[in-house]
Amino acid sequence: MNKRVILILGLLVGVSAVLWLVYLFGSRKLETGSSTPQFRIVSLDDRSKAFILHRESNWVALDRDYSALSALMRESGMIPSVRSLTNQLTSSTPAYIRWKLYWWAFPRRATVVNGLATMKQSLLEIATLDNRNEHPRFQVADDGHLGLLWMGTNAVLVFQDGTNGLQETQYREKTNGSHSGGLSQEH
Repeated sequence: MNKRVILILGLLVGVSAVLWLVYLFGSRKLETGSSTPQFRIVSLDDRSKAFILHRESNWVALDRDYSALSALMRESGMIPSVRSLTNQLTSSTPAYIRWKLYWWAFPRRATVVNGLATMKQSLLEIATLDNRNEHPRFQVADDGHLGLLWMGTNAVLVFQDGTNGLQETQYREKTNGSHSGGLSQEH
């Protein structure tokens, strides 16, 4: 009788331990697996080169952000630069950052790494506005200090190495009819 009770209690403790580990290693968010598109890093195309040449005369800078992405990269231990951004965009996001046990053991690091993963997902969504194929393109200048991400035919995000880190600026094309500073409407 005592052996049966000990066997049943041992079995219950074992099942409870397995269920607890499944809970701890459970994902905080559903993963999409390998179906998530990855960025391709390519050289500047003709449209991007034309943008760089005529940026001041034909384009309006809408939003300049000098610190948000740089601060996130610094917090994760990366040097805020276009090269670090391209490395982040082409690397896969490790599955363990979604584990509850990882969040419990390393809450600060998990928050930063999750922020980088969310940033990457946001940029992927922006890239598919213009580039609807399986592999969105992030265009980088030959010197590696300037990166472009097109958000449509008349909008572009520019990432540039600056003295205080990575600078992100959004540009919109001025209307062709009048150069009064208005923005063109995207269809």
